[in-house]
Amino acid sequence: MGQNGQTRNKKEMSVIKPLDIRYSFQVATEPITLPEAKDWMQIDYNDWDAFITNELIPSARNESEKASGMLYVQRNVVITNNKRGERIYPIGPWVADVTTDETEVENYTYTAGFNNSNPLPLDLRVAMLKRIATDFAFRQNMISVQEQYAQKASISAELKYRADLFV
Repeated sequence: MGQNGQTRNKKEMSVIKPLDIRYSFQVATEPITLPEAKDWMQIDYNDWDAFITNELIPSARNESEKASGMLYVQRNVVITNNKRGERIYPIGPWVADVTTDETEVENYTYTAGFNNSNPLPLDLRVAMLKRIATDFAFRQNMISVQEQYAQKASISAELKYRADLFV
């Protein structure tokens, strides 16, 4: 319905495609190593090494990055269909612009993520370790109250890094 209760014609309606944010979920080196994860979980045997390395660590990083709005390993972020009239950097921490034409605000690329000169903060490392340990302990998909509390412990640390939950 339009103004004054009038029905709008489909041709009059416009659909605005939302901001599109893309980045690779794959990284060459994870911020948490197998020895760190095993030490945190107090595992001293090698039976689960491949599972921890190939499944739990990448999964924990992906989920923790989503919750915090930060990239734990540096990579490019591609922004398309930005209708705000200025560049925004919704995924952090910002490192550098890749698209050097500063007049380009609708479609551009920048580099974000923690790196050697700006390492991953300790509380985010611990949040990721908590996710790894929780996922390992509850790998049978048995959701319980204990797992929910464990998940909330890591999420609360991650959410304080989000600049804007609605970008």
